[in-house]
Amino acid sequence: MNEKFVTHSREPFFQIGKDLIGPKSTVLDVGAGNGNFADFCNQKNIYLFEGNPSSIKSLEANYKNVYLGRLPELPFDDTFFDVIHMSHVIEHLQPQEVYDTLKEFDRCCKPGGAIVISAPLMWEGFYDDLSHIKPYNPFIFQKYLCSGFCDNLTREPIAKNYTVEKLQYRFLEKKMFYTLKRSKNLISKVTFQAYEFLRKKGFKKYQKTGYTIVLRKGK
Repeated sequence: MNEKFVTHSREPFFQIGKDLIGPKSTVLDVGAGNGNFADFCNQKNIYLFEGNPSSIKSLEANYKNVYLGRLPELPFDDTFFDVIHMSHVIEHLQPQEVYDTLKEFDRCCKPGGAIVISAPLMWEGFYDDLSHIKPYNPFIFQKYLCSGFCDNLTREPIAKNYTVEKLQYRFLEKKMFYTLKRSKNLISKVTFQAYEFLRKKGFKKYQKTGYTIVLRKGK
């Protein structure tokens, strides 16, 4: 277990996208928000696509390639980008919007380029955000973009020439017996103390709460 991915901080997952950016790469960040990914990568020439007009004003103060719009449509030429990055946006989309967005990503991605998507999985905190529609697991992208995953599709494959270059899960420690922490019952206290002792020795239980997937387009 790599402890740096036991976090809900986005920086370790931003690094995955940053590592794909070369000196001459043309990069798109979809759902740019306040420009956190661009700031992390120190990329002033990055293309930023955002649906919130207030965020657009803030982005325009620091970046020149800023575009207001709504998924799934992208206002860019075919095969324009070396890297397309999208972090924690897909869970806000309906299934047909996800499919149409992936079609647009494929259209805009250069042969040999990469699509990087970060998203949450289902866990007990997923629906704490009322704008979350549903979680989408990483196998969806393999089914619609990679070869050999064409069984039981409800829509036509978008492409078959992508490969999964990286799939990094995000984890959260699943703490147990914490309801016993303040118990006055002796057995409950001993149980909690034993658990805490084992936990400090490294016997921890983790749950997957999200992921970052890198899909490389064939040349």
